This record gives sequence, C-alpha cells and structure tokens, in this order.
Amino acid sequence: MAHTLPSSDQSSDQDKWDSGGLECKGQLLIKIVMRNRLTALVVDGDTTCWVQEQELLHSYGVQTLGVDNSRDAVDLIASDAEFNLIIIEKILPVLNGLEVTRQICEIGVRCKMLEVTACSGESERQAFLAIGVDVFIEKPLDPEHLVPILREVDGQ
Repeated sequence: MAHTLPSSDQSSDQDKWDSGGLECKGQLLIKIVMRNRLTALVVDGDTTCWVQEQELLHSYGVQTLGVDNSRDAVDLIASDAEFNLIIIEKILPVLNGLEVTRQICEIGVRCKMLEVTACSGESERQAFLAIGVDVFIEKPLDPEHLVPILREVDGQ
C-alpha cells in the first residue's frame, strides 16, 4: 500500500516527515541533502559492503567518497577533507576501525560518526562510543537507520 503525503499546502516538512512512508521520507530527505550538499566518507574493507553503503547514500543525494582501508581514511582526513558523516567498519586493513576512529578524533574531526559492523557485541559498542562514535549499528546499513541520521546531520 502506497503512503501519501497530506494534501494541505500548510503542512510543514515535519508533518510530511512524520506521516509519510519511507519513500516520502526519502523524497524529503533528498531535498534537504541537495539543499545542504551533505557529504559522507565510507571506510570499509569489504568492497561489496562499501559499494552498497555508497549506493544507499547516493539514493538520498549524499555525495560520497569511499576508501577500503584505514590508512587512506586517516590520510584523507589529515589533508583537511571535510565530511558531514563518516561511516566506519570495525574490521579494516592496516588499522582496525577502533584505532582509525581514535586517530580521526585526535585530528579534530567534529562530524557525525557512524560505526556499521557485523561485530556488534556490547563491549565493541561501548568501546566505539567511548572514543567518539555517535551511532553504532549492526550491518547492513539501511534506510531505517540512515534517514534519522541524515536528518540529524542536516539539523532538522
């Protein structure tokens, strides 16, 4: 069954957001992202996951850059590249996700950081949250988790 937005011209984006389905939310989110040109860095050693995460972000209009190892991520951040969102996997070549997150935070990055991993034990979650990750979720990254994060990044 398709969800529809309220027909009143006086309804706010918030009303539309709350009453619509994921498709409607996605359309509104694309407008937000395009207006603000959100950018994301995806750091994942698994090429399949890396591509899927980037495709999902692209579907919401987010410009992405992906790297498949932690050293490239740290070098990129150290070169003053700026992102609204950084998505990091725990298991990475060179440095693990926890160490790369620590180094990115030490550089002084102050954007939303999301840990997306198949290793979702409570001790891992606590370790990542303690060093600066904002959100820790189990793979796969999906619209249900991504949409609220993008809204928050946008300040809505």
